[in-house]
Amino acid sequence: MVKNGLAATVLLLAALSASINVWSHGGRLNSEGCHNDKKAGAVHCHRSSTKSKDSNASTSYNRDNWKFRSSASPVSSSVSGWYTGISGSATDVDHVVALKDAYLSGGQGWSSAQKRAFANDSFNHVASVPYVNRTLKNAYAPLKFITKMRSSHYAFANGKCAEYVDLYVRVKQKYGLSFTNNNINAAKSACH
Repeated sequence: MVKNGLAATVLLLAALSASINVWSHGGRLNSEGCHNDKKAGAVHCHRSSTKSKDSNASTSYNRDNWKFRSSASPVSSSVSGWYTGISGSATDVDHVVALKDAYLSGGQGWSSAQKRAFANDSFNHVASVPYVNRTLKNAYAPLKFITKMRSSHYAFANGKCAEYVDLYVRVKQKYGLSFTNNNINAAKSACH
């Protein structure tokens, strides 16, 4: 009887330890069901809204593949945030069209040289207050960024909201990127 109980316990422990890898992990997800996987250096997704062949596009995006050199940007030494006009001790070099946005709207097929050229094109760079860049704007489409900015304690400097949307459109046009999931007219309206 003890021998059977011991065998059952060993089997139960083996089954539990084998299933640990299938348990989910904690962490906040963005609106696409993804988050940064810092160990793998990529974006990791848990759910997909479509079942197309492109549904795994966000899982293979890797910022490191774009070889961005912020120190080479002409705006890297700026202490004034372009979106807000706020001066501070440091700013981020922000991509008006985020690298992930470019990847998802046509850049996934680009060569390494094309990705590097896009990432380091100063036409797509503005200086940004770190919180505005990393939290409010991130890789969001213009309308979502504008909405988040308007509901925060930050505000666009005079005329910068409309100027941002116009620059966003010009950058996407320059690189032949799609406007899928970009409601540009609503973004322009949200600026007023």
